[in-house]
Amino acid sequence: MAMAARSIEQSHITTKSLPPGFGVEILGMDVANASPSDLEIFDAICRNNPVVVVRDQKLDAAQVVKLAGRLGRLSSQHRTGPHPEFPEISILSNKKVDGKYIGAHEVGRSWHTDGTTYTKLGLVTMLYGVECPAEGSDTLIADTAAAWEALPPERRAELEKVQVVHSRLKLFQKYKAQLSEDDMRNMHDVVHPIVVTSPVDGRKALFLTKGSTKGMVGMSDEDAHKLMDELVQFATQERFVYRHRWRPHDILIWNDLATVHSATSYDETKYDRLVYRAWMRPFTTEFEEIGPAH
Repeated sequence: MAMAARSIEQSHITTKSLPPGFGVEILGMDVANASPSDLEIFDAICRNNPVVVVRDQKLDAAQVVKLAGRLGRLSSQHRTGPHPEFPEISILSNKKVDGKYIGAHEVGRSWHTDGTTYTKLGLVTMLYGVECPAEGSDTLIADTAAAWEALPPERRAELEKVQVVHSRLKLFQKYKAQLSEDDMRNMHDVVHPIVVTSPVDGRKALFLTKGSTKGMVGMSDEDAHKLMDELVQFATQERFVYRHRWRPHDILIWNDLATVHSATSYDETKYDRLVYRAWMRPFTTEFEEIGPAH
């Protein structure tokens, strides 16, 4: 951390805090033409902050893939709007060609965390705004480490015992994905703790999502979903939330072990939206090539 801080001090690159103070915006960086030393600073900033924003960056799809690949092992996208040339990118868009959406439409509009149905956790998500509505389509990101620390000690002790059952099949059925019998047989449930350790700073954080939650070990389904709803509602209070108001050519990056996020709606009759998304697994762990999960 100290070496990274010294490098930033000696560079034209600076950062400013994002409200409410758990992420940063990088200033003074041209990603497409960045020097190796500038990119090393970018890497360090992303490792040490749960949310990172870089505005006004002109990137093509190949450059998005190259930049994302600095932050982890790219996970190919098979079902959620894969880019025709770069399978590492999911296209999120309301645009149509020949009457069909060019990418995934209306995804992520509830509080969730990416990567919950992978066996090994540790996903980083990156979005790049190609076309962004002038109003609406904000991305909300909540600080689940701060939310965890705001809970009473006795409540934290109870939650550290909770294990959540995540279902990939439930998630895909929610989005009405076309699944073969082999797909369904291969989508096994996974169990993860509801309290994890953030790789950003080693703090404990709540690991929350509604979409893939099937139940919790030792609880009735009703009690499990009630608890998840309660914790999501607590963790997404305004005091914990950064609201990203998109401008074209923004880069937005977050660590999924320290946050929970949601997309917001916009007037699709008035605006077009086109966003590239990449998911990056830790370099040190294997990842599954079986498509996206939340």
